[in-house]
Amino acid sequence: MHTSLRRALAAAVVLAALVLTAGAAQAAVPEKAAISVTNTQDQRVAYCTLLIDGRAQSKLAIRPGKTWSDAFDPRREILLVCDRATSLRFGPLKAGTRYRLVESEGAKIQLTEDGPS
Repeated sequence: MHTSLRRALAAAVVLAALVLTAGAAQAAVPEKAAISVTNTQDQRVAYCTLLIDGRAQSKLAIRPGKTWSDAFDPRREILLVCDRATSLRFGPLKAGTRYRLVESEGAKIQLTEDGPS
C-alpha cells in the first residue's frame, strides 16, 4: 500500500471517530428544565440575587403574587440569595421544580418547595 493511501485511510478513521464522539457528546447534554419562584407575600417585594455555579447571574425583584421563572441545565448549581431571608442562601435549587417565597416570623422570608413544574 502506498504511503499516501495509508495516510488518507488514517485521516478518514480519525475523522469518523471525531464525528462519532461529537454526536455522543450532543446526545449526553440534558435538556434545560424550568425553575420557578413565586412570591406569596401580601405586600413586600422579594429582592434576590440568582447565583449559577457560584457567580452572580442576575438580580431579581419578585413582586407580591408574581412568579419568576427560567430554564437551566440541571448540571448547574443554582442558588438564590434574598434580602430579609431566614437563610444565607437557598439551594441548590432543582431544575424542573416550583418554589414559593413565604413570609415567616420577624418579617423574614423563607423558600419552600412547591413540587415539580
